[in-house]
Amino acid sequence: MLFEQPAQLLDREKNWREKNWEVCIVGTGPVGISLAMELERLGHEVLMLESGAADFDAATAADRRAEIVDPRRHAPMEIAACRALGGTSWTWGGRCVPYDDIDFMQRKFVPESDWPISHEEIRPWYRQACDYLLCGDDTFEKPLARELTHGITAGFVERWATESRVILKHRERLEKSERIKVCLNSTVVDLDLGAEGSSVQSVVVATPNGNFRIRAGQVVLATGGVETTRLLLSVQRRWPKHFGGVGGPLGRYYMGHISGKIASIVLDDPSTINDYDFILDSNGSYYRRRFMLTSEAQVQNKLLNTAFWPDNPPFYDPGHRSGVLSAVFLALAFPPTGRRLLSEGIRLAHTGPKPYPIAAHLYNAVLGAPRAALDVYGILRDRFIRKPKKPGFLVRNQGGRYALHYHAEQIPNPDSRITLSGELDRYGMPRACIDLRYVDQDGESVIDSHRVLDTGLRANKIGRLEFWYTQEKLHERVMDQAADGYHQVGTTRMGTDPARSVVDSDLRIRGVDNLYVASSSVFPTSGQANSTLLAVAFAMRLANHLTAVSGKPDYAALSVQS
Repeated sequence: MLFEQPAQLLDREKNWREKNWEVCIVGTGPVGISLAMELERLGHEVLMLESGAADFDAATAADRRAEIVDPRRHAPMEIAACRALGGTSWTWGGRCVPYDDIDFMQRKFVPESDWPISHEEIRPWYRQACDYLLCGDDTFEKPLARELTHGITAGFVERWATESRVILKHRERLEKSERIKVCLNSTVVDLDLGAEGSSVQSVVVATPNGNFRIRAGQVVLATGGVETTRLLLSVQRRWPKHFGGVGGPLGRYYMGHISGKIASIVLDDPSTINDYDFILDSNGSYYRRRFMLTSEAQVQNKLLNTAFWPDNPPFYDPGHRSGVLSAVFLALAFPPTGRRLLSEGIRLAHTGPKPYPIAAHLYNAVLGAPRAALDVYGILRDRFIRKPKKPGFLVRNQGGRYALHYHAEQIPNPDSRITLSGELDRYGMPRACIDLRYVDQDGESVIDSHRVLDTGLRANKIGRLEFWYTQEKLHERVMDQAADGYHQVGTTRMGTDPARSVVDSDLRIRGVDNLYVASSSVFPTSGQANSTLLAVAFAMRLANHLTAVSGKPDYAALSVQS
């Protein structure tokens, strides 16, 4: 098949409006693409609706705009989401991390932390998710040569996609598929739930040639947490008792992560940094080891889940006195160059606040030449010439001193939420109003987790932490770093109680027989992990569920093991 514009498709299929598709997937990001390919493998005919064009176009940013209540806390949706074939795979960094067993446990010190399924029920689907996300395999445990004590572990790794823009690898399969059809420039603006509101009768689609309707046996919303929530909130205006009722769980519990740096890690043996740098696996993908607290240590100390790894100091601070880091900063600070090196969200995180201290960085770069030039060449070679590309770089030093990056869980908070604003987009839909909130417990847990890690590092003779700020300033600095918008978790959460959840354990929206959500927005908690891998694993499980309920006799034997 070819990717077709709505008018072309309508011309070629005269019975388009009458056709009843088996499955309609709204959205073509990593989750939607993976779900479509898995449904194809299981014998289904799939229609995918994409609001954007075949390639990423920055000119569509206005379509993604949302009202942000506190711009310090949430990235602009113009850079946090992408409307194009491939969705946010155009801007995704490629990090693949599974959730941990403790994330699925109900913890008394984490409100609303109960999941309707266990980790064991989702764990088998990681393998297929890793295949579609191109990160090698589902081996996420690589124990150190010795077992660590005092509540810390370094036996878990993150894996990285060999090509983060997964659409570039899967485009040919989609084009040649006889079972998957992709319709571009097709924006879903409404769901017709019929007279009773119990099933999706049709999907209302806006195109450059006018609106039309799609009929499908099953409809899956895979447009990301914010956009999925916005569509459902719009539908809820006509059906106020749906999705938990107005003011209910829909749009609430909006979470991401809290991430940044407040300390250095100083290794007792500087050569052990080799264990914590990017390592090329035998399967051709990169992985990186992280420090974490054990489940027992988290529960004992009432701490949220957090991962740590040695990193470079902030690029934007010339106080690092590094010629190579200043040279990288200068390249990133110039938007035409920086946007070719990194996605806009990651670029802005590295360049920091304006005004930029350009003179100080120039001083570092000149003073560090020619060594800095050689290092920069190596970084660019590993990032853009060698295959697979290296996901990042770590500037080594003889003293074994590195910034320590943390990536931490945020508690579910019903007051952190997405609602609808009074502004309409060009399709007449209300824009999202995003109020992402962090609370004191989020920040206090980050600080206390650092302290438990420091004790463990010293006890195991690995090293120590040195905080960058006084005790009085630590909480303030952590909360200054509290911002997200890329990991959109919680607003259509799953659960067993209709008053506290939007979807059930099969991702079906309560009260609507044939409507599902495939998104990190169904997760009840955010964990320490980036959300893409688990969202795709849930999509694999959903594909199997849709196959089971379809009653396809020829494909009933296909399962996760096939």
